Amino acid sequence: MNFREHPQFSCRGSTLIEVVMAAGLVAVFLGSLFTMNTSSMGTIKMARQSASASQVLQQRVESLRIANWHQVTDADWIKTNLLNIAPSGVDGLKNLTETLTLIPFGSGNVGNTQLTRSGNSVSIVTRNNALLMENAVKIVWAIDYVGAPNDRSTSRQTVAILAKGGVAK
Repeated sequence: MNFREHPQFSCRGSTLIEVVMAAGLVAVFLGSLFTMNTSSMGTIKMARQSASASQVLQQRVESLRIANWHQVTDADWIKTNLLNIAPSGVDGLKNLTETLTLIPFGSGNVGNTQLTRSGNSVSIVTRNNALLMENAVKIVWAIDYVGAPNDRSTSRQTVAILAKGGVAK
C-alpha cells in the first residue's frame, strides 16, 4: 500500500496541524485583547485621577481668589478656613498631601508663608507676616498623591498671582 492510496492519513494530519495553528492564533488574539483592555483601564484610571487633582487645585485657588487681602495673607485664616476641610473630589487620590506657598511678588522682600495638609493634619511650615503689606503674592499650590499606574507618586501644581485689591487696581 502506498501513502497516496490512503488519503485519510494526510487529511487527519493536516487537519490536526490546522486546528493547533488556529487555536494558537485565537489564544494570541485573546491574550492581546485582554492586555489591551487592562492597559486601557489603567489609562482611564490615571486620567480620572489627573482630572480629580486638577479639580482640587482649581477649587483651592478659587477659594483664595474670593477671600479678601487680609485673609489671603493670614496663615492662620488659611489654616482654619481653607485647609481644615478636605476638598471635594479627592476620593480617588490616595495619600493626598497639599502644600500652599505664598511668595511676595514684585518686591524685594523675602520670606514665604508655607502651609501643608496631610491627612487631617494642617501645619504652618513658615510664616511671613509682612505679606499683608505686599501689593501682590504668587501662590504655588501643589498636591502629591499616590496613583495609577502601579501606585506611583504623582505631583501636580498650579501657580497664580493675586493682587491686593484685585486686578483692576
